[in-house]
Amino acid sequence: MAKLTQKQNREVPFELCFKYPLENGYSFKELTPENVKQFQAFLNKVSQMTVTQVDRAFSRKPDTDDTYRGMQVYHYEVTEVFRIHVVIEAGYYKIIRLDPRHKVHRS
Repeated sequence: MAKLTQKQNREVPFELCFKYPLENGYSFKELTPENVKQFQAFLNKVSQMTVTQVDRAFSRKPDTDDTYRGMQVYHYEVTEVFRIHVVIEAGYYKIIRLDPRHKVHRS
């Protein structure tokens, strides 16, 4: 699963950000107080990790049909059920969905 191009350094800090509006039904308003705690714990962990470390620990297999504005969407496990969905643009992981009940692409 290629997250960044081979030319890009994957031993750099993992950086999450928001650029695009969160998709309807997948925003902060759908999070319970427990989900907020889970998301904060995830952020605390990944803020100390590299791209490679985060991919190994939290990345899940992407659905190749899941794209956003022409970009592949990648899924990261916050908890066993909670996922965040991101696109990668200019080396930054941009959150487009908060999926606390894993409604998208549950296998």
